[in-house]
This record gives sequence, C-alpha cells and structure tokens, in this order.
Amino acid sequence: MRILLISTHLNAGGISRYILTLAKGLKKNGHEVWVSCAPHGEWLTRLEEEGISYITIPIKTKSILSIKILISFFILAKFIKKEKIDIIHSNSRVTQFLGFLLYKFTRVPYVATFHGFYRKSHARKTLKFEGLRTIAISQNVKTHLSQDLNIPEEKIRVVYNGVCREEFSLRKKTKTDYGFKENDFVIGILGRFSEEKGHFLAIEAFKLLSDKHSNVYLAISGKGRLKEELKTFIRLTDIENRTKFFDMEAKDFLDIPDILIVPSRREGFGYVIIEALLKEVPVIAFNGGAISEIIKNEKNGLLFNKYEGFCLKQAIEQLMSDRPLRERIVKKAKEDAQIFSMENMALNTEKVYKEVL
Repeated sequence: MRILLISTHLNAGGISRYILTLAKGLKKNGHEVWVSCAPHGEWLTRLEEEGISYITIPIKTKSILSIKILISFFILAKFIKKEKIDIIHSNSRVTQFLGFLLYKFTRVPYVATFHGFYRKSHARKTLKFEGLRTIAISQNVKTHLSQDLNIPEEKIRVVYNGVCREEFSLRKKTKTDYGFKENDFVIGILGRFSEEKGHFLAIEAFKLLSDKHSNVYLAISGKGRLKEELKTFIRLTDIENRTKFFDMEAKDFLDIPDILIVPSRREGFGYVIIEALLKEVPVIAFNGGAISEIIKNEKNGLLFNKYEGFCLKQAIEQLMSDRPLRERIVKKAKEDAQIFSMENMALNTEKVYKEVL
C-alpha cells in the first residue's frame, strides 16, 4: 500500500509519537509511507533517520476555516495523484477536514484517528469528518465518539497505540547519574504541563509524603505553558529542595524514577504508561479514561480512585513500603506491555485500511 499520514505538526507530543511509530511499523511491513505536516517540526529529523519520506504543507492551524487548509489541499491533491496514494490517514480535527476534502476530490479513501476526548458541540456532531473508518485509540475513546459525537459505532475500530520496544528495553543509566543517591526514593512525573495532566495534584500528594519521609524526591520532565506556575506552586509548597526538573525524552527520563505517577484526570490512552512498563518502572495512575484498559490494579500497576492528594499519597506509600508488590508488578507489567507493540499497532491499522480499499 502507498499511505499518506497527515498531521498538523511533528513537534514533541502524543500525536507526533503516534505518527512516527505507525510510519515506522508500516514501513517495516513493506508499505510505502509518506508523512505530511507543517515544516520545522522538532521530530522531522526522526523521519529522515528512519528513511521515511515527508512533504511539508502550511497546515499549522486550529481552525477548519483557515486558508492554510485550502493551500494544503492543492499541494496534497497534486501529490496524491502523482504518487498514486492508496490511503489517506488524518490525525486531528483540521487534518480530518483536509482528508475529507481530498477524498471528495481524489476519491482516495481516508481514515481518521481520534486521539482522545473532545468537547461536545453542535459543530462536532454535525461536521464529524470521521473518515470511511474511524480509529479510536482505546475502548473508552470509542464509547465517547459513539455517545458524545454521534459517530456510528459500526464505523469505529479500536487500535491501541504501540511502542517501539527496542527503544525502551534497557535502562542505560541510573538515578545516581542525575544527582540522586542510591537510597533516595525518586518519584517521577512525565508529561505536558497542562491542567488536565494533574501535576498540581501530584505536588499536593508529594508534600504530604515528604512531611513523613526524608528520603523521597520528585523528578519532573515535560514542557508546557504551566511550567512557571508549577514552579511557583512547588516553591510555595516548600518542596523546592526535593524537586528536580528535567527536559528529557521518555526513554532517557525513565532511567531515573523508582515509581512513575500518572495523575491525569482522563487519558485517551497513556503512552507514557507503556513506556514505563517496558522500562520496568512501576506505575501509579488515576483510574480515569482508558487507564484501566492498560493497568490492572495490584497486578501490573496501582490505581487510585479518588482524585485527591491524600489518596495518591496513600498509593505511593503502599508501593514504597511493599517491595515484593513492586517486584510482582514490574514482572507482570513487562509481559503485558508486549500487547501494545509497534508491530501490533501497524498490523491492526493495516486491517482498517483494507476494509476501505
């Protein structure tokens, strides 16, 4: 198959990770793959490293009324005919509209992936641009698309995100390489600094924990508009001397923590969880969205069910004090993570493509 994956950009983030992993998996299976996105993305060089072709378009916009979509349409319509593309695969609201326009003009089938939960609105229910088939990245997202956006359930296929296991197979360094001591217990948070990711809840829990335990430390990695606000909150909470900030890739950052906490209110999937499981880092997460599709409580991770700092603090203490539980979780987690592989993701996506060809 000759496949065109469309994204608004290729900067660091969940959708970009999805595009890169899927493109790599499809290429590995013998397909010809192109990625189309805005120029100057941080991760465009990764496509080059993998030998994946790309075409840049002026698509970095959040409005489906933007003139950038029309310009991108003319560029890609010509490209699709020239390269005899078989499948168009869109990955955001804007690119789903672009995929719809390209399908109407070129008659090349298009598929749309929905990567999370969306605000219910009349516009979204009316102008869904769901593709000839809709890919949901979890059962939870599928239910949301069907119930809240009125996408027909028979059109939706669940394809879980996948991770390239080789990238997360071994720890290359230890926490001592990053300024921590061997007997320090390091709790990690990895993700975009935004309200829904739950950093402020994690800080509340850590403050309660640090009042009782002198050897606990917090390692945080990520980017986002709330970074300075978060640093101010940490200073006001008086845990500045127990907290270190990093700006690192997941595969490197996950060498540091003894536990990773995922305090998001609601996750469409949770890439970082799979990456942590592969790195043998036990995970504690809030039981919201699709998290329970990955983590089974006290089997391959720990879930807390009440969204408050005290409950998260209790879960952390449980895992800190119970080494045999941590060891059991790590062993089972490594096995379960194999389900969410790049290979499975690519194969299951191919099946969706074949349905519309």
